Amino acid sequence: MPDVRRQSPLDSVVRHALMRGLTRRRFLRHAGRASLAAGAAVSLPALLAACSTPPAATPQATPGQGTPPAGTPPPAGDTLNFANWPFYIDQDEDSGASDTLQQFTSETGIQVNYQERIESNDGFFGTIAPALAAGRSTGWDLIVVTDWMVARLIRLGYLEQINVDSEVPQFVANAADAYKNPWYDPNNGHSVPWQSGFTGIGYNIALTGREITSINDLWDEEFRGRIGMFSEMRDSMNFAMLRLGIDPEQATLEDAQRAAQELLAQAPLVRAYYGNEYAEALANGDVAITMAWSGDVYQLQADNEDLRFVIPEEGANLWVDNMCIPRGAENPTAAKQMMDFVYDPEIAAQIAGYVQFISPVPAARDVLAASDDEEEQELADSELIFPSDETLAQTVGYPNLDEEAERQWQELFQQIVQG
Repeated sequence: MPDVRRQSPLDSVVRHALMRGLTRRRFLRHAGRASLAAGAAVSLPALLAACSTPPAATPQATPGQGTPPAGTPPPAGDTLNFANWPFYIDQDEDSGASDTLQQFTSETGIQVNYQERIESNDGFFGTIAPALAAGRSTGWDLIVVTDWMVARLIRLGYLEQINVDSEVPQFVANAADAYKNPWYDPNNGHSVPWQSGFTGIGYNIALTGREITSINDLWDEEFRGRIGMFSEMRDSMNFAMLRLGIDPEQATLEDAQRAAQELLAQAPLVRAYYGNEYAEALANGDVAITMAWSGDVYQLQADNEDLRFVIPEEGANLWVDNMCIPRGAENPTAAKQMMDFVYDPEIAAQIAGYVQFISPVPAARDVLAASDDEEEQELADSELIFPSDETLAQTVGYPNLDEEAERQWQELFQQIVQG
């Protein structure tokens, strides 16, 4: 899309990142962090969701992140193979080393083969599903996937069970109540959260001419040709159901059909159904209003003070990325030790201070507030990391779909995005 405005430095970063096919998380890290000063125009900075390129299937050691030096593999059973999303743990900007992983190794003696191998939920699933279906180890002991993917893996019998009371006691002691007994994993029998975030509405007030408050604004004829929607089925269908007053978590096929009709009626107004590239469209003014991951808007707002993010009055999507153990993992004990380790408030604060997503550990806020670092003190007051109960009450999760329901919902949605 041609840029009709003067290209700012951030616009250049956006274009360069998108041309290279970088994930949203990697783009934001390259673009840099926005200030979290009090009074910022973004109302609820929060966080990101999934991206695209499928990863390789076989774990490989990454020196400097808790792994043994090259040529000196650790004894069998003393290594944790951990797959995560890019830039989703604290890392030294120069060496790439993670204090969290190094501290875990120091305390437990377990080396960590930490890999940024997850670029999308479905893409990663495609790399591990053949082994899981055949009853073989995937090569991973611990993985981080989004809530609805956890539900799928549980349904297929592809995850090891955990007992949080006896095996992850720091989760029981320190996790926020909102993350206990979730819809996708009753009683946290197979997973515990890593980080989470919101899907809401981003807009350019210079182009909308007014504040945006409602999902209905995404259906407003006034913005014809300047509206962005997501190509991710669950996010867009959730918004249509919220517009109709339907609880997405309890939605039926009939509800999905009604939501699809709403999206079909909206389609002539929509400029495009975006993936990661919606951020460029918003930054360049190609769209005036769009579905958005709030952290993206928060970062872009540093370059354009006219950009806003809002949780609409009907509600917003809350997604949760979770740690879980693939069936047949070679070192499930080490995986559970890592799950427990990151629920220590000091460690949770260390991770949250770097990745700046919603932390599942409220006590991490006190750790950041007591820091001598001014930026960490500011983070302690940010809805980006520690949303209030009032904010969380405005959010909904995703429908828990079985295989047949997911196929039916996808077919409905594809009729919309494919025209």
